[in-house]
Amino acid sequence: MSKEEVGVTRFSKKESSSRIGRIPTPTGYAGLGDINSYLIFPEQAGDELILIDTGICSDDAWQALNDGLAELDLRVEDIDRILLTHGHTDHYGQAQRIHELSNCQLWAHENLWLTNERMRPPPERKELELYYYALWGVDRALADKAISRRAKIADRYHAMEPDHLLKDNEIVAIPGFDLKTIHTPGHCPDEVVYWQEDTQVFFSGDHLLPNITPVCLTQMPREKGGVRPRALSEYQASLAKVSPYPALVTYPSHGAPITDHLALIESYGLSTDRRLLKISRILEAGGPMTPMAVGKELFPKAWEEQIVPVMSEIIGHCDLLEDAGHLVERENKGVIEYHYRSTPAPR
Repeated sequence: MSKEEVGVTRFSKKESSSRIGRIPTPTGYAGLGDINSYLIFPEQAGDELILIDTGICSDDAWQALNDGLAELDLRVEDIDRILLTHGHTDHYGQAQRIHELSNCQLWAHENLWLTNERMRPPPERKELELYYYALWGVDRALADKAISRRAKIADRYHAMEPDHLLKDNEIVAIPGFDLKTIHTPGHCPDEVVYWQEDTQVFFSGDHLLPNITPVCLTQMPREKGGVRPRALSEYQASLAKVSPYPALVTYPSHGAPITDHLALIESYGLSTDRRLLKISRILEAGGPMTPMAVGKELFPKAWEEQIVPVMSEIIGHCDLLEDAGHLVERENKGVIEYHYRSTPAPR
């Protein structure tokens, strides 16, 4: 994986393709840093200029996008089409503002509505969210704090109606640079990776990241007693889905280009194995425990301020342990408890 400085650039043919450009913009989120938007330059004058992901809706991000475009002798008004890797606010937030100047189209995966609903749920969904937080052993004050924090993020989330909804394996036709849409749920329901066959390039969104292990955010069912999608299990299936592709370069949404996606996927697997082992040992020592109790043990410094990613990590990994027969999940007086059965063998 490259350690290069991540700045505004137009890549060379030697690096991948001179038709690819990158513009990083600030997210304003501590620990996350910038998000990379990518440009697909036209093959010839008059063809479309494509932007992959937009950055967050903020004045700083808007200025950075405009400055980056100017550095590449472009303007916002030149953008003809936006392709989303997924609908989180740092990828989607400036779409409407860009559209207002350029009249560009927005293309996104057909599951975008699920991410939109999570980010800006209807008022009646709050009761359902509180129900599931209680089911996981999260006290009311902490659950209210999580919902309040999400509401603040929603203030920077301006959903734009897509012009076209993409399906898995759909080809995005771009003269001389067709992209294949690969649906890769896990981080969120609408995540996609775009594959460019001729240059053997991935645009990986948050599915593959060089310096951060993507968090597979837990999805609450849309009704009490509904089936909860197993986000981490979905993510592992999505990793297996992209593994066979002979990618020479992977362009992620955060960080520098990745030159060996298979080594990165292997490192994710080792990280998952270590976490499964830690959780098993916590359950073995502590007896039946709620997801929240496990989270406090595993993330003693983070659980209060990062309740959503902490719960996502615990529930996702416990799903894997349950599927492998290493624990049993039971409900006791309206709260889920994990019961230890065995410890997974190291790989």
